[in-house]
Amino acid sequence: MASTAGGRKRQRSPSIATAACIPEELVREILLRLPSKSVLRFRAVCKAWLRLLSDPGFALEHHRSQPDLPLVAFLRDASKELDAVDYCVEALELRTNDFRSVIRFTDSNERCSYFSIHASCDGLLLLSSKDDLCVCNPATHQWTRLPTPVRFSWFVGFYRHGPTGEYRALFYRGDGPSRNYYVLVAGSREGKSMGRLPSVDDGYEFDSNPKGKSALLNGNLHWPSHECHDHKILVLDTVTEVFHWMRPPPVIREHMPLLEMEDKLAVFSCDEDVTMVELWILQDYENQLWVCKYRVELPALEISTFPLDQDWLHFFMSREGVVLVTPQQRLLHYDMDGNLQEIFRCDGRLLKITRYVLKESLVRHAFFQIQDNVGDGEEELPLFFQGL
Repeated sequence: MASTAGGRKRQRSPSIATAACIPEELVREILLRLPSKSVLRFRAVCKAWLRLLSDPGFALEHHRSQPDLPLVAFLRDASKELDAVDYCVEALELRTNDFRSVIRFTDSNERCSYFSIHASCDGLLLLSSKDDLCVCNPATHQWTRLPTPVRFSWFVGFYRHGPTGEYRALFYRGDGPSRNYYVLVAGSREGKSMGRLPSVDDGYEFDSNPKGKSALLNGNLHWPSHECHDHKILVLDTVTEVFHWMRPPPVIREHMPLLEMEDKLAVFSCDEDVTMVELWILQDYENQLWVCKYRVELPALEISTFPLDQDWLHFFMSREGVVLVTPQQRLLHYDMDGNLQEIFRCDGRLLKITRYVLKESLVRHAFFQIQDNVGDGEEELPLFFQGL
């Protein structure tokens, strides 16, 4: 209500007055469970909420409370005359069967083909579009460019380096005894050479392993099992910078991508027909003890028309159930008893489940502030946020 007399105090709105009556601990518990987008909106409710939501401790606790959201991607025709398409990446919340927009932009078919998601770590995504390599936070729309990778080098992992707090993209050049590694660091203008690492990785084919990308857990990068190495999992300790091998789950199947889940290393496991899927958890990391936490039998589905490559999954699995993609451009959500819960019909094409999950984060990073202060502050918004 607006003031009508000069000496009269301005009254608080009912929403602000109500917010002030709610105990702060209760407010905190509620906000910790909300998506980042909702939390950011609540900063405007009152000063007490703004103070709470600006606390770095709250941001870290909020991140830890967020679910792991599988990322799905698809194309939608925007203009046939201009050969333009909408590139869409969305996060699927399996507890509510809702989607959250993560990346969306419109460009030519050709330019969209250059866009890639390379990794996900602590709520950050490592993305590339042709010659640009960026780290971004989809929750806050902050981003920074990394230095240009060296020619004829290959990306193998993205991680937070514990001793320095740096977020590093790991690359290698050469092969066998001549293989050398280097990192590109968020907020730095130059790469750092790591040289020849003490390792057992000489024959590991990072760029051609059909079972997927790396998974980060406890400061270690893990790469999926490979039949050329007795199906062992390759591990890099990012602090000591030494490679070693880890035992895989006791049952070896056709598809066994790795993922961090519930603060443990996990393996999805299925054969080509995807009629039975398993989720193996590394219950005891030190002793390399694997436990089959979930086993779900599904109706026979003809999804083998999707070629298996290292960028996409046939399915995603968590304690909320199993999600499968079909050739009919649909996502099917089954519960742990194999019962169909939801059918999501895509209004686009080339629907895929990516190999990455997003755990939203409002944690602040200094390298984003560095980016914000470069030049006159008028730098164009990156392509991947322009449609949001």
